[in-house]
Order: sequence, then structure tokens, then C-alpha cells
Amino acid sequence: MTERHNLIAFCSLVAAICYLATVAACLAAYGRYAEALGFGGLTTGLVGVLGTFRPKSGVEPAGTPTDPISTMEAKP
Repeated sequence: MTERHNLIAFCSLVAAICYLATVAACLAAYGRYAEALGFGGLTTGLVGVLGTFRPKSGVEPAGTPTDPISTMEAKP
């Protein structure tokens, strides 16, 4: 995925969270608390998914095949 695809996915997820939170608030205002609780649960789940988005950096982590990490210490 490119940076543009990540941005589109992030914005779509934020829009879905806003929509579900609005629906839950409207349902609660009309006294349909059980349905509002369900939509609140959906919103909470999407917030958890939103936490999985991490920015990509151009730095490779240590231990790549070009820079292996030695697991055995050198003995004198």
C-alpha cells in the first residue's frame, strides 16, 4: 500500500467512527439505550482498529539480513 492508500483508509475509519458515534447518540436521545450501547461497542471496536495504524519510517530495524545481530557472545 502506498502512503495515499494509508491516508484513505485512515480517513475512512475516522469517518465511520464519527458516523457510528452520531447514530449512537441519536438512539440514546430517543431512549433506545440497548441499540445505542451496541453502536457504542462498534465504535469502540473501530477505535481499537484505529490504534493499529503506525507511520512508516525509512529506517530499517536492527537484525535485518544486511545487519544480523549476533546471539552468541565472543569468548576471549
